[in-house]
Amino acid sequence: MLRLFKNPRKVMVQMGAAAAASLSFMIMGMVRAWSSPGMPSLLESNAVPLSESDVSWISSIPPLASLVGSLMAGPCLTYIGRRRTLMLISIPYSIGFLLIGFATHSSMLYIGRILDGAMIGFSAPSAQIFIGECASPRVRGALGAFTAIFLSLGILITYVIGAFVPWNVLAWILSAFPALLFGAMYMMPETPTWLLSRNREEEAKKALQFLRGSHTDVTGEFERLKANMAKGANSQQIQPKDLLKGSVLKPLLLSMALMLLQQFSGINSIIYFTVFIFQKAGSTMDKNLSTIIVGIVQLLATIASMFLVDRAGRRLLLLISGIVMSISLAALGAFFYMLEIYGSDVQQTLGWLPLASLLLFIIAYSSGYANVPFLIMGELFPAKFRSILGSLASCFNLLCTFTIIRSFSDMNKTMGEYGTFWFYMCWCVVGVFFVYFFLPETKGKSLDDIERMFANKKKQQLYAASAETTIGTAVDKNDVFTVETIPRAHVDERLSQSHSNDGYDLDSDEEDNGEVVATPL
Repeated sequence: MLRLFKNPRKVMVQMGAAAAASLSFMIMGMVRAWSSPGMPSLLESNAVPLSESDVSWISSIPPLASLVGSLMAGPCLTYIGRRRTLMLISIPYSIGFLLIGFATHSSMLYIGRILDGAMIGFSAPSAQIFIGECASPRVRGALGAFTAIFLSLGILITYVIGAFVPWNVLAWILSAFPALLFGAMYMMPETPTWLLSRNREEEAKKALQFLRGSHTDVTGEFERLKANMAKGANSQQIQPKDLLKGSVLKPLLLSMALMLLQQFSGINSIIYFTVFIFQKAGSTMDKNLSTIIVGIVQLLATIASMFLVDRAGRRLLLLISGIVMSISLAALGAFFYMLEIYGSDVQQTLGWLPLASLLLFIIAYSSGYANVPFLIMGELFPAKFRSILGSLASCFNLLCTFTIIRSFSDMNKTMGEYGTFWFYMCWCVVGVFFVYFFLPETKGKSLDDIERMFANKKKQQLYAASAETTIGTAVDKNDVFTVETIPRAHVDERLSQSHSNDGYDLDSDEEDNGEVVATPL
């Protein structure tokens, strides 16, 4: 992240492109956060008759609809391009919010939420791929962090507006924000990678020149992009049986386990129902003010976490995050348990505890589980299988998100508020043990090293046999090679540098492999 501020003029256009695409994540945050201030306001107004089941489904249906959107996004990104896809999704986003704002029947709320949810499925891959293909290697990790920051910003904006206006006015105001996405993307070029895939080389080079600056020589990078495109076109197709190999299945299962633990920590239940939680707690502080404070802390913690993730080990961040989340959820559950036993006396003496617990939870979550599972996902998966495994893991994440949001109301009924938060606490504790005993550390390792960790014994023996790497040339078949021996450790050290922001020289022209930056959903 600090690399952006060392020479901002050289990356200003790329920062603008990343910010423009990240506006889709800001709108995604608005869709997620609308139910927190919007649903209590809607129920108080009695403008639309809703059953308890309706409330639960309308709040939780966007993640389910996003599964459909994510499946439809692939063909759109391939045939109409990344830029135009991001422009076009702004229209259904606005229509969805308008349907909610003008709703006179529950069906309009359902359709609006489904439409907005489907666009969430479009937003995530579209923005990730656009940023990954526009950013130069030395700043790709930092620019990839924009999406998480804009997601938190969208949640905060919704909390602030929702504190002062009713549910329908909130939806009308939010319907205007997709116009920002449309206008920002209209001013951006299409990605060079997509243009090359359509054999539009001249336009691709102009787009690359625009993104790198008029005074930058992009000839070398452009030739490498063309070579990578040709290499990708000639690569062998993946067979279904390949996905069952241990070197592929183990990373997938580890990633899916992290996705499960991330969502079953209860983060999205808290984001979707923040106002409801403070309402039930009967805290002495205004529920809307408490919600805004949570949104501000989440935004600041997300920004701060970007500076931590490349400096601390992945395991350490997840362990600390899991332990602190467990403590905060235990405290929140204890408050609701005492509230049920002792009544309003608890609100007078411990009215500060719900807000303090949620703030601690948000800080801990943002420091580890918000970003690290997606970062590890990009590191664990073998390069050949990264796209398909990333899609499977992301779809599983969305299913877990829907499950946890849909079950929140039912769990409160059957287990009580304290039982619900202690249930989430148990999953956080399970996460601590899982990370400690099963998750390997990936910080400082090259992708080659990580892939080797999951190879079978036969391949590991082959790797061990080639511990010394030799480089040489021969003029003729009968000539003796002139060999330079390089210790394997030195090769690994050089390889590992290319996967860390600090491994790039600021003014160097490093190879751009177009790798997509994993982003938290």
